[in-house]
Amino acid sequence: MRRRGFLGLVAALPLMTAAGGLELLRARRARFEEVGDSVLMTIALPELLLTRDLDAMASLESAFRTRLEYEITMYRAGQADAIDVRRVTVLIQWDPWKERYFVETKEPDRSAIRRYFVGRDEAIVAAVTLDRIRIARASALDRGPKAVYFATVVAQRNPIEKGLLSPEEGEGRGQGRDLSVFSRWVGIFIRATQVAEKTVAVKTTPAFYLVTR
Repeated sequence: MRRRGFLGLVAALPLMTAAGGLELLRARRARFEEVGDSVLMTIALPELLLTRDLDAMASLESAFRTRLEYEITMYRAGQADAIDVRRVTVLIQWDPWKERYFVETKEPDRSAIRRYFVGRDEAIVAAVTLDRIRIARASALDRGPKAVYFATVVAQRNPIEKGLLSPEEGEGRGQGRDLSVFSRWVGIFIRATQVAEKTVAVKTTPAFYLVTR
C-alpha cells in the first residue's frame, strides 16, 4: 500500500491581472493529495466542453474525435520559475461499433487509459476532469507552511497544433529564466486562444503545503 501524507491548506493567493484589471486566470478549486512520492491533483474544467455548445456536441455525436490538451504547471508562491510542467491529452469519441463513448487519457510517462461510457454527458464529465493526476514529486518540494505551492492549468479543445502552449523556440535560456510568471501567462494565453476552439486558464485554490514529518 502506498503511503499517504497530509497537505496543509492556505488562503487563496491573488490572481494575476493584466492592465485594466483583465483577469487572465480564473480561480478554481482543486484537491491535492500526497501519495508515496507523488503529489496528485483533481480538478474539473467543465467549460471546456459544454453541453450547450451545439457545434461541439454535434461534432461529438457525429463520431468525430475531440481532443483536449491540458498543461499543468506547478509553482511555489512568491517565485517566478515553474517547478514542474506536465501535459495530459484526453480524447473523447463516440464508438459506433460498441455504441458507447470512450475517453482516453494519455500522459508522457504512463500507459494510456481508456474508459467507456454509455451516456454522452457522463463521458464529457470524465473528459473534462483531471482525476488524481501526478503533478510533482513530493521529494522535490520543501515541507512546512513557509513553502506554499499552487498549480496553473491551461486547457485547450481541439488545438490546431500540439506544443503551442510551450515557450516559443528561439527564446534564450537567460531570457526564459528572467520572464515573470505574469509575462509568461500573457504570452501563453494569447497564443492559446488563437489556435484552439476553446481555451480555459485557471489557477488552483486553495494553495497547499506539505506537512512536516
